[in-house]
Amino acid sequence: MKLSRREFMTLAGGSTAGAVIFTACGVPADELLVEAPLDLPEDLVNGIDSWFATTDDSGLGVIVRVMEGRAKKIAGNPDYPINLGKQAAHTDTALQALYHPDRVEGPMLRRAKGQPLTPISWDDANGLLEQWMSDAEGNLAIVTNPVRGADAKIARDVASAYAGRLVFFDPLEQGVLHSAIKTVFDQNRVPEFDIAGAHTVLSFGADWLGTWLSPVRYGTKYGDFRGGDHRGFMMHAESRMSLTAAAADRWLTVNPGYEGDLAISIASVIVKDQLVPENNISAYTANIPEGELEKWAPESVADRVGVSAELIKEAAHKFAEDGPSIAFGGGSAGAQTNGAFNLTAIYALNILAGTIGKKGGVQFNPAGAQGLPDSATGASFETWENELSHWRAGNVKTVITRGVDLVHGLPRSVDVGGALDKVDNVVAFTGVLDESSEHANLILPENSYLEDWGLDVPEPAPGYEVVGLRQPVVNAPLDGETRARLYDSRNFLDTLLLAAGSRVSVGSVKEFVEDTVADLYAAGRGSVTAGDSRLFMNGVLQRGGWWDVGASAATGTPSSIPSPLANAAGPGMSELDDRVEGHVFTIVPFAHQSLLDGRNASTPWAQATPDPITTVAWATWAEINFDKAEEMGISEGQWIKVRTTAGEITVQAYPHPGISPNLIAIPVGQGHKEGIGGRYAEDRGENVLNILVDKKESETGALAWAATRAVVTKAGGSKELPKFEGDARAIIRPAEHGVPILIVEPGQSAHDAQEHNHELHLRFISNDE
Repeated sequence: MKLSRREFMTLAGGSTAGAVIFTACGVPADELLVEAPLDLPEDLVNGIDSWFATTDDSGLGVIVRVMEGRAKKIAGNPDYPINLGKQAAHTDTALQALYHPDRVEGPMLRRAKGQPLTPISWDDANGLLEQWMSDAEGNLAIVTNPVRGADAKIARDVASAYAGRLVFFDPLEQGVLHSAIKTVFDQNRVPEFDIAGAHTVLSFGADWLGTWLSPVRYGTKYGDFRGGDHRGFMMHAESRMSLTAAAADRWLTVNPGYEGDLAISIASVIVKDQLVPENNISAYTANIPEGELEKWAPESVADRVGVSAELIKEAAHKFAEDGPSIAFGGGSAGAQTNGAFNLTAIYALNILAGTIGKKGGVQFNPAGAQGLPDSATGASFETWENELSHWRAGNVKTVITRGVDLVHGLPRSVDVGGALDKVDNVVAFTGVLDESSEHANLILPENSYLEDWGLDVPEPAPGYEVVGLRQPVVNAPLDGETRARLYDSRNFLDTLLLAAGSRVSVGSVKEFVEDTVADLYAAGRGSVTAGDSRLFMNGVLQRGGWWDVGASAATGTPSSIPSPLANAAGPGMSELDDRVEGHVFTIVPFAHQSLLDGRNASTPWAQATPDPITTVAWATWAEINFDKAEEMGISEGQWIKVRTTAGEITVQAYPHPGISPNLIAIPVGQGHKEGIGGRYAEDRGENVLNILVDKKESETGALAWAATRAVVTKAGGSKELPKFEGDARAIIRPAEHGVPILIVEPGQSAHDAQEHNHELHLRFISNDE
């Protein structure tokens, strides 16, 4: 990698101090450190850009285009094993979060509950934080989004130093999924699903091509799954047409909460007809009482499951006979009062398939490299009820939050705001003010991931050890006149470490990253090789991480598993207020494609990204079955009230063919109050999470967020939905009887026939016939 003096000086104006330029597939002979001059003119244009590798806050490897010290574009890192150069719909929104006009500019203090916020200096803020943490010895709670790697290790060490606790929060928690995987496979991490190597995929509830777990990785694998000569066959069981259901060869419209019954019924056909080897059947049935499985015969469960006996048998034969096959599930299938039963029954199908540890099956992931925390999920709703009771009782003196909006994300019935108001000191690290910030005494602006150091252990991993490295690629933007930082933010963990002082052995996040990478160098293995530790560090930075494809977990098919029928139970839906009249529906909340659970709602690019099924943007809508809407006299865009025993919201109706008549599906992520969430999110849409009833999954205590029933009525008035498509009925309009859509001659491919038909059409219209 040879550079002229002019090129070097040009690149020297490109980015933050210490950042290393991205290079794929090879360490350059000369490692280049790039530093940004202090007085770089904002209007300097020289057309030279640099790309830097890092890891985003969703666990994807990305490369960032930087010009004149400003981040301009984010793309997938082609080297990173999780996404292999692909990116999510929300990836670029980090640029708008970085330069957001409503980003918190500096520390702010609320001198008394209910009083306005006033700016203070970082010195004063750090002093208050240190004092409040010391005063809360034994009574400290640190609350963050589920994190792994360096974030989890350092945050846990800080909490332990004060005899406090670290609690993770996720509005659509995955705790039931982790529990089922532990039950069936005795694994603590989500395994790798080898979708690309499978011939048949059977999934339940999880929108794995849309928002579930690692959709970018799964989407890449799905392309390989469809791209081979075999062109795999995909079946998906879900009550709503998600992006995954739309892509399936066979969509099984299962009734909510009966996914486990469907899975066991499929298994009953496989066992009865002996469609797989006897040892697979023995492992599956080892702890099932004789004759018990017969009660789940397709004819016996079809009515309650909502899938015909014929389709159940067809799915069973396809799954068993066209292998390798894989089954997995999550999402709404686990968000029921019987969610653990559902997911256990689903994952047990892999025992019958006999593909555990094999191509096209379930492959276990090894523990995180260098002992880094490798798995995280939000605490259960039951845990949160207990935690909030301690806050209300005054047993917690200081609460520190980061990356979470508890008031927005938990049901209204638990009154998070009231619990926060009972805590003496509430510290909120945030980029843009949210609902929970209204209850904070101290607001501390947090860096964007583009400004931070960090290490991440992705989950799910690709079947071998991976460590994603985060490096700062930009400096904070400066005021054009005063040259002061526009956003005087800090690293969350560095701020905690400064307050903790000698209580914690780690000095800074950067120091922790460098020490961990040095340990990886000492191990002498993996994707980067170098002559010394400095070159090794540069090589890891240039690739955006380190991985070792040879460090995989031992995988074998269990000789037996706990009975999938254990704790079998039907779903328990919430009660209704008998005094309210209207049509009864079960609410199916779902994560928005770009807003996700609401974490990206402040950015206009996320707001403007159309939903892939409805094409709606900038709004909250309710998907309701066409026939049901017609029966109720509801048309597209009409306002409807959705009432539960916990509250009500008013949203616009979207009559839709892809949803069961007894369901109403509403995306999460909107519903911030006026003055909250930034100018692009405030007073927009409704928050369905707040009206969910506090039903819990029976075994794990997780929130059964898909088990709330509601009464739906017309609210009066209508407004055109902001969407791209026309009438949804057009997609189900049948072809005219007797008119062929396309004639394919013998020996002719469909593509050739289409081209030939197009030529005939052009000739036809050119002759004015």
